[in-house]
Amino acid sequence: MNSTQTPNEAPVLVARHGPVLQLTLNAPHNRNSLQTPGIYEGLMAGLEQLESDAGLRVAILTGAGAAFCSGGDLRQLASGSEDEIRARMTRNTWLYRRIALSDKLIVAAVDGPAYGAGLGLATACDLIVAGQSAAFCCAFTRVGAMPDAALFWSLPARVGVAQARRLMLWAEEVKGQEAQALGLVDEFVADGSALPRALAMAQRVADGPVRAYGRIKAGLRQSPMTLQQALDFQLDNAPGLFDSPDFKEGAAAFFEKRAPRFGRS
Repeated sequence: MNSTQTPNEAPVLVARHGPVLQLTLNAPHNRNSLQTPGIYEGLMAGLEQLESDAGLRVAILTGAGAAFCSGGDLRQLASGSEDEIRARMTRNTWLYRRIALSDKLIVAAVDGPAYGAGLGLATACDLIVAGQSAAFCCAFTRVGAMPDAALFWSLPARVGVAQARRLMLWAEEVKGQEAQALGLVDEFVADGSALPRALAMAQRVADGPVRAYGRIKAGLRQSPMTLQQALDFQLDNAPGLFDSPDFKEGAAAFFEKRAPRFGRS
């Protein structure tokens, strides 16, 4: 998506495609930095809409212009005191919590750089589609900082501890097929924008058993589990799914040799 922000445009654009909510960081003049005024508030409002509207089943997070998200603003960070930065970071933790704790899946459509906290924003999502221009970098040590943006949770969950250590220590940029090979992204779209593919993926989620997807998300959020934790989790969650309208529809569709129509009741 290419656009240029004007003073009358919202810093986060909200669009609805049936059961799919699209949230677009709309500060291309600032490479969609999370410290752009209104970005945090717009994302939180959009995620609240996703949670509160039963007709919304999945969300897409993307960026306008040439970047997905450049992370924090170095000028603001360099000029802030330790207490000011701690207060800002404390507030921002709620954004990553909101994405990770949502029962609904969120797909990141990444074109252009996802650096620093922008990488954290992408990896907090459940699925990542990367376009040809996508570039990922845990850039913190380039400026003498350490990773934040929930990356100590999300990055090892995607690429493993050894690869996360390498990406965090050396702040190497990862692109395209390498990102897919590492497990950093789920799909690499070599011939164009990530957004159309993300929309198709989101529609697949919306047509699927969303409650089951949400329980899978909740379980993987606690990974790695011990054997006992895994058995407890399944006992706490699976029986309710077997008693759900989606399961009854899925079983009926299996016996009737047709595609299931989830979410209809």
